[in-house]
Amino acid sequence: MVDRQTAASVVIAPDRHVFLSPHYDDIALSAGGAAALAARAGKQTEIALIFGSEPDRSEPLSEFAEAMHRGWGMSSADVIAGRRAEEAVASKALGATDVFLPFHDAIYRGHTYLNNDQLFARPAANDADLPAAIAAWLDANGGDGSFRFYAPLASGFHVDHQLAFEAARILRQAGHEVWFYEDLPYSLNPTRLQARLDDLDGQVEVAALVDVSSVWDAKIEAIMSYPSQLPTIFDYVGVGHSREEIDAAMGGYARAYGDGVPMERYWRFR
Repeated sequence: MVDRQTAASVVIAPDRHVFLSPHYDDIALSAGGAAALAARAGKQTEIALIFGSEPDRSEPLSEFAEAMHRGWGMSSADVIAGRRAEEAVASKALGATDVFLPFHDAIYRGHTYLNNDQLFARPAANDADLPAAIAAWLDANGGDGSFRFYAPLASGFHVDHQLAFEAARILRQAGHEVWFYEDLPYSLNPTRLQARLDDLDGQVEVAALVDVSSVWDAKIEAIMSYPSQLPTIFDYVGVGHSREEIDAAMGGYARAYGDGVPMERYWRFR
């Protein structure tokens, strides 16, 4: 039986909530409601940016990476500063703090991922050690006390989301509590979520439906804090990037499994 948790009960325990974010927009999009609820309840709420470090300036970027920068309206020299500035605005809207891990985005890891087909496929063999490295960093910098990790289910199949999922699997095997969020806006395409669930072959089940109606405006405000990213990410699912269009699409999805109440759905390993 799914536990349809209320806005109050979702943040009763633990005292610390660590949201694992592959990139500089994933938590606002996918778990912004739970993050805002935790923060408003006075819980320690952190967004851990996994693949948010500066590209290696001694290595030339691929044309694919350069093209993405142009699409975002950012130069290669200021892209990380620009994205961190957007992240700061979003985190303020949610009431969370940011932590930056020392790992590179897929498009900055050499010339391994050179198009969208490669970016939304199985991670390359030379990334095989990344999940363990990510989990080790989080363990070493985790501190004391009880806390819950939130990680991507990888329903969009982006390689970085898959690697974050595997890192969370390691954390769970080490005894940590882990909830998985549905990757939005990718999951607006129902075939994406079902394909991922089929891929996981029954390993996960729904842990909770979290009522986010009281913080919905904060979630949308956080999402709108990424103007460089909105055209690209919502184009993937055929949604316009105005506030009204995003609110309608995201709200429709959140209400579809909440009987008219906006919910965020979380998963866990069986």
